[in-house]
Amino acid sequence: MGRMVKVPELKSQWIWAVVLIIYISTGVFVLNAPFQMSEATVRAYDYVESLKPGSICVLGGGNVFAFDLESSAGQIAAIKHIARKGLKLVEFPTGVEGIIFHRYCIDAAHVDEQYGGPWKYGRDYVLLPYVPGGTTAVVAFLTNVHNLISTDLFGTPISQIPLMNQMRDYRDIALWFMPHWAAETYSPYIIGERGVPLLFFAQASNYVTAAVYMNIYPDKMWVTNGFLGGAQYEKLVGAPGLGQSAVDGYTLLSGAFIAFVVLGNIQLLSRTGTKKEEVQVKK
Repeated sequence: MGRMVKVPELKSQWIWAVVLIIYISTGVFVLNAPFQMSEATVRAYDYVESLKPGSICVLGGGNVFAFDLESSAGQIAAIKHIARKGLKLVEFPTGVEGIIFHRYCIDAAHVDEQYGGPWKYGRDYVLLPYVPGGTTAVVAFLTNVHNLISTDLFGTPISQIPLMNQMRDYRDIALWFMPHWAAETYSPYIIGERGVPLLFFAQASNYVTAAVYMNIYPDKMWVTNGFLGGAQYEKLVGAPGLGQSAVDGYTLLSGAFIAFVVLGNIQLLSRTGTKKEEVQVKK
């Protein structure tokens, strides 16, 4: 009786090596794996497109980690978008880590003139210092920015900053960006009381909770879903980044895991066949 072809043992080291190679390769090379586009992401993009050059956006107000790559994917793409559109940005952190995270997003977008971008600090964007108080701070900010904050992050009086002289209260805000978490906490004040539209780049774990608020505030609030939402916004902007890399990684890993399952079953069946042959030979 002919023997079955011996299948090499599927070692765990091989699996982890493949996973590592996939993670590294998708971080370096853009594979443009396909994905479904969300209607909410498209509507958010279209709203930004409708804003007039010179309109002021605000980034902040949410609870945030220092480096939240999942939320930053969409936020970085949005910053590229508004810079290209000639819009302005005021960064307003209500979490201590927000100072680091928001500045990271702006730097990663490469929109400052030091990177060859169109933005100049003080004219096109401003970094404000951390303001404690959560929702109380946001309400005060919406009511009168100059009564709440006296200097920017670097200690320059905001009265000496051109962009801040164009912004006094909620009536000067065209759009509020909030990455990471807690949009459901802040949206009643930002949208409900003041009518300022809100674009929330949510972590996937917070998406289900926050997405409900799009029904509460139709055409005023848009929520994207983690890395996938970031990839969607990147595609609309035409600038693949963290989101697309994550989707590429998910796609390849899914295929790799299926392949490992198939190989594992083939290996199991080959061993079973070998044992049956051994029993027959002994008889």
